[in-house]
Amino acid sequence: LLPEISLTGQIIERLRKVFGNKVGIYHSKFSHNEQAEIWQKVRKGEYNVVIGPRSAVFLPVPDLSLIIVDEEHDTSYKQFDPAPRYQARDTAIYRGVKTGAKVMLGTATPSLESYYNAQRGKYGLVSLMERYRGMEMPEVDIVDLRDEVRKNKMKTHFSSVLLDQLVAALDKNEQVILFQNRRGFSPFVMCDECGWIPYCTNCDVSLTYHKFSNDLRCHLCGYRKSMIKECGNCQSTALSVKGFGTEKIEDEIKLLYPKARVQRMDQDTVRTKEGHLKLISKFEQGEIDILVGTQMVTKGLDFDNVSLIGVLSADQLLNYPDFRANERAFQLMAQVSGRSGRKYRKGKVIIQAYSSDHPVLMDVKNHDMQTFYEKGRG
Repeated sequence: LLPEISLTGQIIERLRKVFGNKVGIYHSKFSHNEQAEIWQKVRKGEYNVVIGPRSAVFLPVPDLSLIIVDEEHDTSYKQFDPAPRYQARDTAIYRGVKTGAKVMLGTATPSLESYYNAQRGKYGLVSLMERYRGMEMPEVDIVDLRDEVRKNKMKTHFSSVLLDQLVAALDKNEQVILFQNRRGFSPFVMCDECGWIPYCTNCDVSLTYHKFSNDLRCHLCGYRKSMIKECGNCQSTALSVKGFGTEKIEDEIKLLYPKARVQRMDQDTVRTKEGHLKLISKFEQGEIDILVGTQMVTKGLDFDNVSLIGVLSADQLLNYPDFRANERAFQLMAQVSGRSGRKYRKGKVIIQAYSSDHPVLMDVKNHDMQTFYEKGRG
């Protein structure tokens, strides 16, 4: 099991080198007819290995002996909508109990409940203390945005430290990943006269502005409407977009570095069945210099030439209105840091934050998962 469809492309190539055509792949981007065909092949035992996201846990695998849940901490395993609602990791463990299959949970940043179960002896615990090929962990620098703003060193949403490192990486023909866990151009639109904000008629959450389609969208239910031209409260035309998402970062980085080849990876750019694979393939082959993305870029992807990671807004992760915000922030930043320096050189990670002395950021900087859990920061 993998948390994202985008990860299936890389791993299926590696497994097919070992198992050949006995490897199957199953996910929601296939048509209903294709899914039914794969389901029948799995039931007949034509595949020895099946790869897929959370829904693959229900496939009728005969003589099931091993379930591997990769990146077990990932929230993508929790199915919220549509029904039935389930947690694929827990479903895999239950299925293992019922069928006698072994279950392996793999992750560099375990969920609090899984780590607790391992500490208590309910799960076995195997720790890998070295990176593959003995590569060093990337160097993590935390940039205080308060200081950057005070010294007038910011360029739009980029600190001088990040831009200097970005230029150095591009000069060496190395690749860069910029992580901003919010898609769209701007999280919301506001009237400058009265402060009115357009909300979704179904969910009562602010609508996100998407520049490429010039519309407002709800990221919960999919409701959309054309970009408004006047305030719905006072009819003023003094409207402005607030905050920033991946689309805005992509626009700004293209303006700053017009010669750089920039691409964006989020749900808006990889909607088709082959969308994930094509984008990842282009990045692997060096056809993209800077990849801007949401949490899709943090998970398990293996790129040899990435030397720099930029986390553009750590505060947004830490202050998300959720009781798991600290745990989630630590996991995302630790995971995206791991994309850097995987083969040839020691990587570099720049984390931008106003709360630069936050204890969770210190744990990320020190690659210290143990302290994070023992201090109860989650």
